[in-house]
Amino acid sequence: MKLILVRHGETEWVRQGKYQGSTDIPLNRRGVLQARAVARALKKERPIVVYSSQLARAYETASLIAQSCGKKVVIDQRLCEVSFGRWEGESHLGIGAKFPKASQKWYSARWTSRPPGGESLRELEKRTSAFLTDLRKRSSGRNGTCVIVSHGGPIRMFLISLFKISPQMFWNIRIEPASISILHLGHRTHELRFLNHQDHLNGLKRKPLMRRKNG
Repeated sequence: MKLILVRHGETEWVRQGKYQGSTDIPLNRRGVLQARAVARALKKERPIVVYSSQLARAYETASLIAQSCGKKVVIDQRLCEVSFGRWEGESHLGIGAKFPKASQKWYSARWTSRPPGGESLRELEKRTSAFLTDLRKRSSGRNGTCVIVSHGGPIRMFLISLFKISPQMFWNIRIEPASISILHLGHRTHELRFLNHQDHLNGLKRKPLMRRKNG
Protein backbone atom coordinates (compact mmCIF):
# COMPACT_ATOMS: atom_id res chain seq x y z
CA MET A 1 0.00 0.00 0.00
CA LYS A 2 1.16 3.50 -0.82
CA LEU A 3 0.38 5.98 1.93
CA ILE A 4 0.44 9.71 1.23
CA LEU A 5 0.42 11.84 4.38
CA VAL A 6 -0.56 15.48 3.89
CA ARG A 7 -0.52 18.19 6.50
CA HIS A 8 -3.26 20.79 6.09
CA GLY A 9 -2.47 24.21 4.61
CA GLU A 10 -1.62 27.33 6.55
CA THR A 11 -4.01 29.02 8.99
CA GLU A 12 -3.67 32.33 10.75
CA TRP A 13 -2.70 30.56 13.96
CA VAL A 14 0.01 28.63 12.12
CA ARG A 15 1.31 31.90 10.70
CA GLN A 16 1.27 33.51 14.16
CA GLY A 17 2.97 30.53 15.80
CA LYS A 18 0.05 29.52 18.03
CA TYR A 19 -1.03 26.11 19.25
CA GLN A 20 -4.20 25.00 17.47
CA GLY A 21 -4.86 21.46 18.63
CA SER A 22 -8.58 20.70 18.75
CA THR A 23 -9.55 24.35 18.12
CA ASP A 24 -11.27 24.48 14.73
CA ILE A 25 -9.34 27.10 12.79
CA PRO A 26 -9.97 27.39 9.01
CA LEU A 27 -7.36 27.81 6.29
CA ASN A 28 -6.28 31.35 5.54
CA ARG A 29 -5.92 32.64 1.98
CA ARG A 30 -2.40 31.27 1.60
CA GLY A 31 -3.54 27.96 3.06
CA VAL A 32 -6.19 27.62 0.35
CA LEU A 33 -3.57 28.28 -2.34
CA GLN A 34 -1.33 25.66 -0.73
CA ALA A 35 -4.17 23.14 -0.64
CA ARG A 36 -4.88 23.72 -4.32
CA ALA A 37 -1.21 23.13 -5.09
CA VAL A 38 -1.30 19.84 -3.15
CA ALA A 39 -4.44 18.83 -5.07
CA ARG A 40 -2.70 19.45 -8.40
CA ALA A 41 0.34 17.48 -7.30
CA LEU A 42 -1.70 14.47 -6.15
CA LYS A 43 -4.15 14.28 -9.03
CA LYS A 44 -1.83 11.93 -10.93
CA GLU A 45 -1.67 9.56 -7.92
CA ARG A 46 -5.26 8.36 -8.46
CA PRO A 47 -5.89 7.41 -4.82
CA ILE A 48 -8.51 4.84 -3.97
CA VAL A 49 -9.57 6.86 -0.91
CA VAL A 50 -8.97 10.25 0.74
CA TYR A 51 -9.18 10.31 4.54
CA SER A 52 -9.31 13.46 6.64
CA SER A 53 -9.42 14.78 10.14
CA GLN A 54 -12.78 16.37 10.90
CA LEU A 55 -11.19 19.74 11.72
CA ALA A 56 -11.90 22.43 9.12
CA ARG A 57 -8.29 23.14 8.16
CA ALA A 58 -7.71 19.49 7.27
CA TYR A 59 -11.14 18.90 5.74
CA GLU A 60 -10.83 21.96 3.48
CA THR A 61 -7.46 20.68 2.27
CA ALA A 62 -8.78 17.14 1.78
CA SER A 63 -11.86 18.37 -0.11
CA LEU A 64 -9.73 20.07 -2.75
CA ILE A 65 -7.59 16.94 -3.10
CA ALA A 66 -10.62 14.66 -3.33
CA GLN A 67 -12.29 16.92 -5.89
CA SER A 68 -9.22 16.82 -8.15
CA CYS A 69 -9.08 13.02 -7.88
CA GLY A 70 -12.80 12.39 -8.31
CA LYS A 71 -13.22 10.98 -4.79
CA LYS A 72 -15.21 11.76 -1.66
CA VAL A 73 -13.61 12.61 1.67
CA VAL A 74 -13.87 10.00 4.42
CA ILE A 75 -13.72 11.71 7.83
CA ASP A 76 -12.08 9.94 10.76
CA GLN A 77 -11.77 11.76 14.08
CA ARG A 78 -8.71 9.66 14.99
CA LEU A 79 -6.81 11.84 12.50
CA CYS A 80 -7.44 15.03 14.49
CA GLU A 81 -4.58 16.98 16.02
CA VAL A 82 -3.47 16.23 19.55
CA SER A 83 -5.43 18.29 22.08
CA PHE A 84 -3.26 20.96 23.69
CA GLY A 85 -5.76 21.76 26.44
CA ARG A 86 -5.07 25.13 28.06
CA TRP A 87 -2.28 25.87 25.59
CA GLU A 88 -4.60 26.27 22.61
CA GLY A 89 -4.42 29.84 21.37
CA GLU A 90 -1.11 30.40 23.17
CA SER A 91 2.10 31.01 21.25
CA HIS A 92 4.75 28.30 21.09
CA LEU A 93 7.27 30.73 22.50
CA GLY A 94 4.97 31.98 25.27
CA ILE A 95 4.19 28.68 26.95
CA GLY A 96 7.76 28.38 28.20
CA ALA A 97 7.21 31.45 30.38
CA LYS A 98 3.64 30.61 31.45
CA PHE A 99 4.06 26.85 31.95
CA PRO A 100 7.80 26.25 32.47
CA LYS A 101 7.61 22.80 34.09
CA ALA A 102 4.81 21.46 31.89
CA SER A 103 6.51 22.87 28.80
CA GLN A 104 9.82 21.20 29.67
CA LYS A 105 8.07 17.86 30.18
CA TRP A 106 6.08 18.19 26.95
CA TYR A 107 9.16 18.85 24.86
CA SER A 108 10.99 15.93 26.47
CA ALA A 109 8.58 13.90 24.28
CA ARG A 110 7.92 10.92 26.51
CA TRP A 111 4.79 8.79 26.25
CA THR A 112 3.39 10.38 29.42
CA SER A 113 4.05 13.95 28.23
CA ARG A 114 0.90 16.05 27.93
CA PRO A 115 -0.05 19.74 27.95
CA PRO A 116 -2.21 20.86 30.92
CA GLY A 117 -5.73 19.60 30.26
CA GLY A 118 -4.62 18.06 26.97
CA GLU A 119 -3.77 14.71 25.42
CA SER A 120 -0.65 12.63 26.05
CA LEU A 121 1.62 11.25 23.34
CA ARG A 122 0.55 7.73 24.39
CA GLU A 123 -3.10 8.63 23.80
CA LEU A 124 -2.20 10.06 20.40
CA GLU A 125 -0.27 6.89 19.57
CA LYS A 126 -3.20 4.65 20.51
CA ARG A 127 -5.69 6.35 18.22
CA THR A 128 -3.35 6.77 15.25
CA SER A 129 -2.23 3.14 15.53
CA ALA A 130 -5.87 2.03 15.71
CA PHE A 131 -6.56 3.97 12.52
CA LEU A 132 -3.62 2.31 10.73
CA THR A 133 -4.71 -1.14 11.89
CA ASP A 134 -8.23 -0.58 10.55
CA LEU A 135 -6.88 0.87 7.31
CA ARG A 136 -4.72 -2.18 6.66
CA LYS A 137 -7.63 -4.52 7.40
CA ARG A 138 -9.89 -2.66 4.97
CA SER A 139 -7.16 -2.65 2.33
CA SER A 140 -6.07 -6.27 2.80
CA GLY A 141 -5.04 -7.76 -0.54
CA ARG A 142 -5.40 -4.45 -2.38
CA ASN A 143 -2.50 -2.57 -3.89
CA GLY A 144 -3.54 1.05 -3.97
CA THR A 145 -2.81 4.59 -2.84
CA CYS A 146 -4.44 6.12 0.22
CA VAL A 147 -4.25 9.85 0.96
CA ILE A 148 -4.47 10.91 4.62
CA VAL A 149 -4.90 14.60 5.38
CA SER A 150 -4.09 15.34 8.98
CA HIS A 151 -1.93 17.47 11.28
CA GLY A 152 1.66 17.70 12.47
CA GLY A 153 1.15 15.56 15.57
CA PRO A 154 -0.59 12.55 13.99
CA ILE A 155 1.76 12.53 10.99
CA ARG A 156 4.78 12.45 13.29
CA MET A 157 3.16 9.65 15.28
CA PHE A 158 2.44 7.59 12.14
CA LEU A 159 6.14 7.71 11.34
CA ILE A 160 7.19 6.89 14.92
CA SER A 161 4.80 3.92 15.09
CA LEU A 162 5.51 2.47 11.64
CA PHE A 163 9.29 2.75 11.89
CA LYS A 164 9.47 1.94 15.62
CA ILE A 165 11.22 5.21 16.46
CA SER A 166 11.61 6.45 20.03
CA PRO A 167 8.91 8.99 20.98
CA GLN A 168 11.75 11.30 22.01
CA MET A 169 12.28 11.91 18.28
CA PHE A 170 8.79 13.43 18.04
CA TRP A 171 10.00 17.04 17.86
CA ASN A 172 12.89 16.17 15.54
CA ILE A 173 10.51 15.39 12.67
CA ARG A 174 9.66 18.51 10.68
CA ILE A 175 6.20 18.58 9.09
CA GLU A 176 5.39 21.89 7.35
CA PRO A 177 1.93 23.10 6.28
CA ALA A 178 0.77 21.52 3.00
CA SER A 179 3.76 19.17 2.95
CA ILE A 180 3.58 15.68 1.46
CA SER A 181 5.20 12.57 2.95
CA ILE A 182 5.02 9.27 1.06
CA LEU A 183 5.40 5.78 2.50
CA HIS A 184 5.17 2.30 1.02
CA LEU A 185 3.79 -0.22 3.51
CA GLY A 186 4.80 -3.84 3.09
CA HIS A 187 3.89 -6.97 5.03
CA ARG A 188 7.17 -6.94 6.95
CA THR A 189 9.03 -3.76 6.05
CA HIS A 190 8.09 -0.19 5.18
CA GLU A 191 9.83 2.44 3.08
CA LEU A 192 9.83 6.21 3.51
CA ARG A 193 10.04 7.71 0.01
CA PHE A 194 9.44 11.40 0.78
CA LEU A 195 9.35 13.36 4.03
CA ASN A 196 7.99 16.91 4.34
CA HIS A 197 8.11 17.31 0.53
CA GLN A 198 7.23 20.87 -0.58
CA ASP A 199 8.33 21.29 -4.20
CA HIS A 200 4.69 21.62 -5.26
CA LEU A 201 4.54 24.90 -3.30
CA ASN A 202 7.29 26.55 -5.35
CA GLY A 203 6.07 29.80 -6.84
CA LEU A 204 3.58 30.63 -4.08
CA LYS A 205 4.18 34.01 -2.50
CA ARG A 206 5.74 33.46 0.89
CA LYS A 207 5.16 35.40 4.09
CA PRO A 208 7.41 35.22 7.14
CA LEU A 209 6.15 32.47 9.44
CA MET A 210 6.49 32.28 13.20
CA ARG A 211 8.47 29.38 14.59
CA ARG A 212 6.00 26.58 15.27
CA LYS A 213 5.98 23.07 16.65
CA ASN A 214 2.61 21.61 15.77
CA GLY A 215 -0.89 22.19 14.49
